[in-house]
Amino acid sequence: MEAKIEKWRSPSLGKDMEMAVYGDSGTPVIGIPTRGATCRQWEKFGMTDSISYQLKNGFNQLFVLSSIDNEALLNKDASPEQRIIRQQQYESFIVEEVVPFIKDQNSIEFIIIAGVDFGGYHAITTALKYPEVFGKSIGISGIYDISPFMDDYYDDDVYYSNPMDFVPNLNKKSLLDKVQDIDFRLVSYEGDKRINDAVRMDNVMRMKFLDHDLDVWSDGGDEWNLWPQMLKTHII
Repeated sequence: MEAKIEKWRSPSLGKDMEMAVYGDSGTPVIGIPTRGATCRQWEKFGMTDSISYQLKNGFNQLFVLSSIDNEALLNKDASPEQRIIRQQQYESFIVEEVVPFIKDQNSIEFIIIAGVDFGGYHAITTALKYPEVFGKSIGISGIYDISPFMDDYYDDDVYYSNPMDFVPNLNKKSLLDKVQDIDFRLVSYEGDKRINDAVRMDNVMRMKFLDHDLDVWSDGGDEWNLWPQMLKTHII
């Protein structure tokens, strides 16, 4: 399916960013690729094709972002403090730039955010932190503990960017009520090297009585054969 490429200078990131848009109506879906990938990755590896029926028939409109993980949590040339600041800037990019753009294009208030690998981290964490913005969050083979990427550095910014840390302490009823309204999907498969993150995140969410599904597929094999099927299953 042909993409419309949107480009702009991001105030949050201080650089030019691209977003691939598929479809022209329907429930909006923000798609976040694997670490370091561009907005064309989902099209290249079959993610977009897996939901082509929804896109062509106006059930969903897809907005795929580019990743900056290699500038943020995965940037070993930057200090841990700089890494987490860059991560927060990407979060601002999503909430303060991408979401308003979508709202200008699409009148449907219910927004789905979905991601694969590190994109799964962004999808789940951003929805947890901004529950008033999103209706559904899908993490496919996601990473939900960023402490291994912080070289033992820890501050409030790391705490509030690490769902394994901040979710157990979500106690304010008004915030919990909003988070509980989100449909969270944690998706993995047997043999997935990130499955432990999904299981741990499931346990944390259960502890706070957050509505979610943990879906572990028995299928093995190539991830890029599984991930499009997983997206199609959970986008509905």
